Amino acid sequence: DGVVGGEDEGFDPMGFSYAFDIRWLREAELKHGRVCMLATVGWISTDLGMRVSDGSAFQVSTIDAHLSMVKFGSMPQMLVWLGLAELFGFMAMIRMYQGKTDRAPGDFGLRALYPKDEAGQYQMQLKELRNGRLAMLAYGGIVTAAVLTGKPWPFFAVGESRATTAGDRSTFCGGLQKAQVRSSAVAAQAMERSASMPFLPKPEGLKGLVGEEVGFDPLAFAETFDARWLREAELKHGRVCM
Repeated sequence: DGVVGGEDEGFDPMGFSYAFDIRWLREAELKHGRVCMLATVGWISTDLGMRVSDGSAFQVSTIDAHLSMVKFGSMPQMLVWLGLAELFGFMAMIRMYQGKTDRAPGDFGLRALYPKDEAGQYQMQLKELRNGRLAMLAYGGIVTAAVLTGKPWPFFAVGESRATTAGDRSTFCGGLQKAQVRSSAVAAQAMERSASMPFLPKPEGLKGLVGEEVGFDPLAFAETFDARWLREAELKHGRVCM
């Protein structure tokens, strides 16, 4: 009670608010949501070709950007400035916990475009909370799709695909160990649309399996893993669930 969204949604299935200070939980949720909203916009922008500089260090894919910045020497400076911001945020939280201020979790005093009335302020806070939650899910999905497909956003086979290997995306989270070279012939075949999901290319990895005509493989697992192993697992889980 008393937390934005709490009285309307009441979503706390694990009971975290009983074990931890709800102010700390909301502070963390807002911080992660804001970071993911910025990260989602940033990832899509760089995938669409936007760069802050023409330098060679910036002419890399979004997946390889972190490693490139480490080699370029940008990360220590980012660590210092972000650490300073975290320090001020931590001091504000401590004063809030001690009751020295009436600060709400996540409030850093930024009032640009902020409504004047209480009802408008509540709605603005609720929108930020919900959009932040959506952005956390969206960013996780974007990173996963980027690593698995090796393609830029929106990760569909639109136009001629460049030949890639699993090593190209191995710098992020270990990547994949099995090299897969996609030739121009495969790229051309990928333009054939899936029957079940017409906005996606027809998955070639399902060829020869029952149900291949449906073409349902939205995350392209069959291109990454052996389709026979996937079908074995699918049938086993289906039989157990039946």
